[in-house]
Amino acid sequence: MKKKINADILIFLIVTAIFFLYAAVFIYRTSVVVYGERYFTLFDDAMVSMRYAKNFVAGNGLVMNQGERVEGFTNPLWVLYMAFIHLLPVAQSKISLIIQITGAALFAGTFYMVMKIARFLSDNSKLVVAGALALTAFYLPLINWNLQGMEVSLVTLIITAGIWKAFTCLRESTVSTALYVLLGIGTLVRMDMVVPYLAVWLFLVMTQPELRKQNVIRGIVILSLFMVVQTALRVAYYGEFLPNTYYLKMTGFPVLIRIARGVAVYYEFVLGMAVVLFLLPFFVLIFRYNKFSGLCAAVFGSMSLYSIYVGGDAWELWGGSNRYVACVMPLFFILFAQALHISVEKVAGRKTRSGRSARKAGQAGPSVSGYVYSALIALSFLIFNSNTGPMSLSGFFFGTSTANYSGNVQMLESAKVIREVTADDARIAVTWAGALPYFSNRYTVDILGKTDKIIARRKMRPVEANEPHSFFYPGHMKFDYNHSFGPMKPDVIVQFWVNADETDPEIAKLYKPASINDWPYYFRTGSNAVLWDKLPRN
Repeated sequence: MKKKINADILIFLIVTAIFFLYAAVFIYRTSVVVYGERYFTLFDDAMVSMRYAKNFVAGNGLVMNQGERVEGFTNPLWVLYMAFIHLLPVAQSKISLIIQITGAALFAGTFYMVMKIARFLSDNSKLVVAGALALTAFYLPLINWNLQGMEVSLVTLIITAGIWKAFTCLRESTVSTALYVLLGIGTLVRMDMVVPYLAVWLFLVMTQPELRKQNVIRGIVILSLFMVVQTALRVAYYGEFLPNTYYLKMTGFPVLIRIARGVAVYYEFVLGMAVVLFLLPFFVLIFRYNKFSGLCAAVFGSMSLYSIYVGGDAWELWGGSNRYVACVMPLFFILFAQALHISVEKVAGRKTRSGRSARKAGQAGPSVSGYVYSALIALSFLIFNSNTGPMSLSGFFFGTSTANYSGNVQMLESAKVIREVTADDARIAVTWAGALPYFSNRYTVDILGKTDKIIARRKMRPVEANEPHSFFYPGHMKFDYNHSFGPMKPDVIVQFWVNADETDPEIAKLYKPASINDWPYYFRTGSNAVLWDKLPRN
């Protein structure tokens, strides 16, 4: 006799299969055909990591530019994985595809953990499992970050796996070294994984008084080891205690105004989710509290507070949760699915006021409540994905191009132009420091300072003179053209940021403009790295 597949596993397999079909279409739509060749490329920040990985494998060091040790990334373990992929015999135009497939596979691993957590919290409710899986698997911000090469896919899996391991500790009243090691590894993927690590650790310390001493010691020791080791390696190699991006995004701007911006964008995120739906799981949690749901809420809350503290992300206008909150959205969806199920059962449950017997009501109730619950999950899916920007409902149904697509088209076309009109030793100045440097293989001057120590330590400056502190755009408010176009001496300026164009007297004096394929380039007068005979004649 054949053994029947567990219903939860079947739901997991169905959701995963549908997701992989969707992911295949999504990934294909992120690809770009340039001059007859199809390129797969990632979100530009991920392409910065790819540039580091490619240089590392080429023997140039873990650097953006050979000979310049600047840590322009915050995801060392993910960069090392990218480096491993660069060892494979795969064309440069297709390497990003492997990273995208990896993101899909890791996300599917998160589905499995969501299934286990939801099943446990709901006492084996198939409806809650299905609801939590559907909302997680088809939430566009998670899909976007995971399938466009960001380390969010691995971070999300580590967090959900850590939550499940912590459940075991709470159930069995044990202390787990493996839990702290797993979360410690997360800090190597992204250093801000310290936040969920501390949230889980503090929760266990507070809810396991009989094991408090063991949790305190083990949690502190293991986290300290991970942080001391990676900091020592950073100091030895880059000569800094923190990544360059920390100085870029967290210094040179009033802290309270940064936090105010974090509050504002988080408020917009909650409005986009619909306030009633967002608050539902936390309202139900008050009346149906248990330490397992409390742990999920605590970790979700910790990353929400972190997002507020850092001022949010640069891509808030894309819609939905940003990269910091996205990695804990599966926990929210689990709590939401459970709270919605409890609410529906309460309203349309087994007992009725009509005086019918509990048995008869019990026969009809579950069927009715099940249909109502499924309809509300479907409606919630539409609401959660009904944001503005590229991560909106129209984006989910491919009514618009994927986020970053048009920019990637331009960067790939510009990379080909740069390879054709400059020598190998040419320097290019950019604001997108990912795809263009990666595919052009040229020394890169990063105007916005992600890979420039000098720019990263400057004060942030307003985009407009009348906006001294009313605007905060993380990672995009430090630039100095005197530095980038003076001492750095780029042979080609491919992109400007703001407040400079061909009318700038310094630019006009040092650079000659030329339009190629309707894109303006500026070539340094007298540069030996520019192949002047390849440029169009005005």
